[in-house]
Amino acid sequence: MVSKLIALEAYPNLKDLDFRILRGVELNMRHHQWVPLEDIARFARTDVETASHHLGKLDSWELVRRRSDIGYIGYQLTIHGYDALAIRAFSRKGLIEAISTSQIGVGKEADVYIAITPGGEKVAVKFNRIGRTSFTRIKLYRRDFMDKRHISWLYISRLVAQREHEALQLLSPFARVPRPLGWNRHAIVMEFINGVELADLREGDLSRGEAEEILGKVLDEYLKIVKFGIVHSDMSEFNIVLTEDQSILIIDWPQYLPTAYPESLEYLKRDLTVLLNSFRRRWKVEKDFNEVWNRFYNAWLKSRGG
Repeated sequence: MVSKLIALEAYPNLKDLDFRILRGVELNMRHHQWVPLEDIARFARTDVETASHHLGKLDSWELVRRRSDIGYIGYQLTIHGYDALAIRAFSRKGLIEAISTSQIGVGKEADVYIAITPGGEKVAVKFNRIGRTSFTRIKLYRRDFMDKRHISWLYISRLVAQREHEALQLLSPFARVPRPLGWNRHAIVMEFINGVELADLREGDLSRGEAEEILGKVLDEYLKIVKFGIVHSDMSEFNIVLTEDQSILIIDWPQYLPTAYPESLEYLKRDLTVLLNSFRRRWKVEKDFNEVWNRFYNAWLKSRGG
């Protein structure tokens, strides 16, 4: 469902002190579930009364939430406040000058918006929205997160964005993936690509021959990536974009695994199974799984020095 980027409604009204207060809430959430008002005022270099006044406005704009039934007055940063801080950081770095108010893409774990650079170039900004289900999956699958305890969903979203940015930096020089331009907190700025996810195509939009050609391109591209030493681990028709020139782009990399991880083989097999099944179901494209698997298994072995 398309929805507005709430932070943009408040953004023109935010002053430097508001951003210092948001930053104070953000940093102190490392130590408090609900950050005391006094700590926020101290960080923002202002008095408690002034901080309270500004926090009241930030609360009304849904950038923070307030709680007073815990023995003191405390605040948390919301995802919208996190958005505002990331947008300001991108603006200060000269990555974006304006951003749209409506989504161009929405998934289980992220929202994507169009933005404009100071030079007038159109780019995409992806804001990660990690919830409890996603965090459970990350804890189960990713060694990177196994030692993280008592951390907020905002911080998990930041780690996920950092991880995807890392993958795109590694892959974009040679593979058909979005080119990353920068990341901050839970958000990534990347090149804008005109295209459509395969999942959004109707069965009649592609002939079987066209679908077979696209599948071949996807497999060739993914094979290069596996040879390099990376497994997507969430490959599906939702993560393949067909561009206007009929080339393909593989997107959504926060769950990638290096082939050095033994469990990457299991996820590689699942990726290929999901991919082949979707083309068989939707466009009647038949591929021998064992033949495809042998190519990818050998690439996986070689990437590990086998």
